[in-house]
Amino acid sequence: MKLGKQNAKACDLAQLDCFVLDMDGTINLDYELIDGALEFIEIMQRLGTKFYFFTNNTSKAPDDYVEKLTKLGFSGMTREHIMTAGDVMVHYLKTHAQNPKIYLAGTPMLERQFADAGITLAPPDVDAREIDFVVQAFDTTYNYEKMTAVCRLVAQDVPFLATNIDRVCPMGGGLSIPDCGSMCTMVTHATGKEPKYVGKPFKETVDFILAKTGTKPEKTAMVGDRLYTDIKTAVVGGICGIAVLSGEVTYDEIIASDIHPDYILQSVKDIYHALYERSVIK
Repeated sequence: MKLGKQNAKACDLAQLDCFVLDMDGTINLDYELIDGALEFIEIMQRLGTKFYFFTNNTSKAPDDYVEKLTKLGFSGMTREHIMTAGDVMVHYLKTHAQNPKIYLAGTPMLERQFADAGITLAPPDVDAREIDFVVQAFDTTYNYEKMTAVCRLVAQDVPFLATNIDRVCPMGGGLSIPDCGSMCTMVTHATGKEPKYVGKPFKETVDFILAKTGTKPEKTAMVGDRLYTDIKTAVVGGICGIAVLSGEVTYDEIIASDIHPDYILQSVKDIYHALYERSVIK
């Protein structure tokens, strides 16, 4: 099995300034750390290399992910290390409307995140003329009132946005529950109108990442175990894509795909080794 750099012009792992990491399948499998993950984070902290964890799951608060990372054994984790599709949506709203007012179908935790970011949230009976956007998120509190409000407003030509395209959210044991993409499909079936998605793998995610990190595209990497989200994000956004075989994707699937990462690695332990060599040289 040939692993390593796949593109002759690919970024140099040891010279990257920022790593954006998927979590499950890349850093951990549920509450079990993937070999080398702890050392990888520690050496980035020691070198001053920027790193962030990115999730499309907007049903939880960013602080929930800080808590999970801490339980996994990582030290020094803060809200600043977490990026979500909700963060991308906030960035999109603020760059496309002054003082945006929206109807949001999301969990109470996401509502708080949006409100804290200065987004005005409207009630379900809001007049369509009074808001800028309808936003559908992965909402584990979704009900008929919310669904009806979204459909009514979308049918009245309020711009329709969605936090992420994921059809299902894995729950473990081979089970899954409907995610944002499935909720949007229901709205589209009722109204005939498709949403604009953000989150992985769309360019808006890379726009948000680069705005937040201040790093250059060629010095920024997305690391993950899913081609159609993590690696496609890198390809669409023009940043370095690093596929790891510690989670969902296999080597054969990558080779057969039209989504081409810059690197195929066994795990983040391979990146740790590259950074370790850099630290020794320094």
